[in-house]
Amino acid sequence: MSKSTLTVRGSKDIVQKVMLDKNEIFADVLNGFIFNGQQVIKPDMLTDTNTTSYYKANGEIHGQDRDVAKLLTIGDKKIVILLVGIENQTRPDKHMPARVMNYDAAAYRYQLTKSKTLYPVLTLVVYYGKEAWNYSRNLLGNIELQKLPKEMRQLISDYEIKAFYRISDLSAPELEQRFKSAFFCLAEYFIQTNAGEEYHPSAKKLSVEDIMLLLDMMNSLSGTHAYDELIRQLKEKDKNEVTTMTEVLPQFIQVKIDRAKKETAEEVTKKVTNEVTKKVTNEVTRKTTENVTKDYLFNILHTTNLTPDKAMDLLGIPAADRPMYKELLKKAGDYHD
Repeated sequence: MSKSTLTVRGSKDIVQKVMLDKNEIFADVLNGFIFNGQQVIKPDMLTDTNTTSYYKANGEIHGQDRDVAKLLTIGDKKIVILLVGIENQTRPDKHMPARVMNYDAAAYRYQLTKSKTLYPVLTLVVYYGKEAWNYSRNLLGNIELQKLPKEMRQLISDYEIKAFYRISDLSAPELEQRFKSAFFCLAEYFIQTNAGEEYHPSAKKLSVEDIMLLLDMMNSLSGTHAYDELIRQLKEKDKNEVTTMTEVLPQFIQVKIDRAKKETAEEVTKKVTNEVTKKVTNEVTRKTTENVTKDYLFNILHTTNLTPDKAMDLLGIPAADRPMYKELLKKAGDYHD
């Protein structure tokens, strides 16, 4: 792997790039979406390329970064025949056609600085989200043209995202046919969770390294840290060990159960502690109130000619509490029936 998994924790953008940066997975995405699972693109036909391009705006240099990009080559001399990029989307973006146009234009502009011969540029947009993509995938579909004269509208160049793929549009049989790598499990995860189901993975054989990348990607694209604990456990294993998500997830489920038990126990303990504290506080408050009231009562009886009942009327002692105070007065010799 070209980038260590240890360097990607906590960085959403880098996490998404690292998994697809593996030639085996990148080739699988191309074969799955473009060739319906036929193994046309081989991993050794792909080579790394720069994903960052620069442009000048308002007198300053700005960078724009593709998620991941590769050069597709043929022959022993690795002749480049295509630059292909993959953009991951979790939410609809009305400006996606303009973004893709920028990426592609930057790639052509770079080629012009190196050679007079251009090779094509292709950008795949892979959409993982649950909601429908209701925006146009054409540039002009998201631009207001009505204020222009009709004669000018037809002269405005359009730009279309032709390679647009929505994960949730795939059925389980299509998924099985199209993808062979860890990307299969990633797509399976989003198909199931987007449908409101709990994730139940297929028993596809994967290396521990690929499973860690997969879990990182699932965390990143779903915007959660649900699998952090499982990733930490897998880091203790040999990265080349072969296993399946079905073997890994029962451990994760047990981890969730243990965590839930711990959280429940902590919540119960906190609640009990709060209740005990509340009861003790209430008891202390009650005792304090009784003692103060008793002292006032004794003081009134010793300094006035009021009867105990009149003194208690003066203090506003409830009828329900008066027998208790009368009993206290009896013990002190200040009251007789």
